[in-house]
Amino acid sequence: MARKSRDVQKIKVAVGQRLQGFRNHQGRTQEDVAHEADVHPSYITKLETGSANWTIESLDNILHALQVSYSDLFQDIDESRNRVDNSILIQIVKLLEGKSIEEQRKALKLLKALYS
Repeated sequence: MARKSRDVQKIKVAVGQRLQGFRNHQGRTQEDVAHEADVHPSYITKLETGSANWTIESLDNILHALQVSYSDLFQDIDESRNRVDNSILIQIVKLLEGKSIEEQRKALKLLKALYS
C-alpha cells in the first residue's frame, strides 16, 4: 500500500507543477486563477505543491480558468518521470526571448558545458 501512496503523491506533484507552469506562462497570480475558478488561493498553492487532493470539479474549474485542456495537463505525466519543473523551463525561455539566434546558441552551449 505504501508504494501506491508514493505513486499517487508523484502524480499529484507532477500535476501541480504543470498547473503552476501553465499559470506562470500566462503571467497570472494564484489569486487571479483562484477567483476565476471559484476556489480559495491557498487551495491553488496546495495543488501546485502537491499537498492537496483535487476533485474533478475543482480541477475542471481551474483548467477552465487557465484555458487548458485535460489532455494538455496530463500529456506525458508518468508517475516514474517527475524530473522537470516546467516553471523553470518557462523562465529559461523567457530569458532567451528577444535575444538573437547567436545569443541563444551561446546560452545553449553554456548550459551544455555546465551539465554535460
